[in-house]
Order: sequence, then structure tokens, then C-alpha cells
Amino acid sequence: MKRLIFTAAASILCATAAMAAPGDMGVGINLGAAPCIEKDANLTNFIVGVKYQYQVTNLIRLQADVDFGFKDKGVSTFNAMANAHFLIPCAKNFTLYPLAGIGYGSVKHSFKIDDHNVTDNADKFAFNIGIGAEYAITSNWAANFEFKYQYMPDFSRLPILVGLTYKF
Repeated sequence: MKRLIFTAAASILCATAAMAAPGDMGVGINLGAAPCIEKDANLTNFIVGVKYQYQVTNLIRLQADVDFGFKDKGVSTFNAMANAHFLIPCAKNFTLYPLAGIGYGSVKHSFKIDDHNVTDNADKFAFNIGIGAEYAITSNWAANFEFKYQYMPDFSRLPILVGLTYKF
């Protein structure tokens, strides 16, 4: 399943890169935290991720991102998401954007039973909805902030991310 998703994402990236004009693409990193909001789940994963952006029109941007959530209370996460951003210019160099996306989530739970390490891994459909803000530092560099509601069966959470993007 992971290979299929990776192959599809790589194909899309290569196809859009071949059609893109200068300034239409960007790559970047995300850092943040994602508290789980499920009942009786008191954990928050620290998030590190990478992203690829493609500007479809002046108002629509597509973003593919892959995030890894470091282990907290024995639970780590991996997400591969495809998001759409609707860009709303608000001031010089400042843009707000509602976002929505779908993708794949994996939740890995490691624990001990009678001195034996046990690992449970669950692959899940994921979708998210949220809002973001971007500030263009220069013509090639932008900083962003995103707040999302991310739904995965039995593992919904609220990722809060800051990022940096290089546009080319």
C-alpha cells in the first residue's frame, strides 16, 4: 500500500513539474504538534514533514505532504496527504487559505505485554479541513502556519504546523 501511494505521488509530481512555469512550484518543510482528540487518548505527536506545492491558478494551489509523528505514549504516526488551498490575498505578502484534503494515515502503537514487545499498526483513510496563513518573505521564500482538523477512524486529531517553503 505504501509503495502504491509513493509511486502515485511521484508520478503526479513528475507530471506537474514537466508542465509548470517558473514560480508555480514549491518545496518545503513542516514542524508542529498534533494532539489526538479521541476520548481517553491523552497524547500529542511532534510532527516533522515535507511538502510539495503546485500553483494551479492564482487562487488554487495543490499540496502533497508527508508527515511523521514521533512516538508519544507508544504511538507514532505517518501521513501522506493531498490538499487543496483556496488562496485569499489579504495584504501585501500575506495570504489566508482554507484547505481540505484526503490521504493515507498510519498509526503504530508499541507496548509491552508480559515482557514482550507488541506492535499494532493500523492503516487508515484520512481527510482534513482547516485554515492556513502564508507570508511571502521574498519572491522565493514563504513562511506559513496551518491549523487543521484531521479525521482518521478512531484517531482524530488537531495538527498545528509551521512551515517554510522555497518556490521556484
